[in-house]
Amino acid sequence: MNRLSLPAIAIFLLGAIGATFLKDNFLRFEGPAEFMASAAAGATGGLIGAIIGMILFPKKRPNDE
Repeated sequence: MNRLSLPAIAIFLLGAIGATFLKDNFLRFEGPAEFMASAAAGATGGLIGAIIGMILFPKKRPNDE
């Protein structure tokens, strides 16, 4: 998370929540599989959102690095 700027973190959260919402609309599971599918969808959506956020909104770094 130290490589993410504030707008990139917002895109990360939107990706995670959006992927879980889409999973709930298209896939139905019973029991523990529901939790595993939600976790997988949230993690995948968050990863995609973080990558997009880092590309669109790179974090400003000090010049002395």
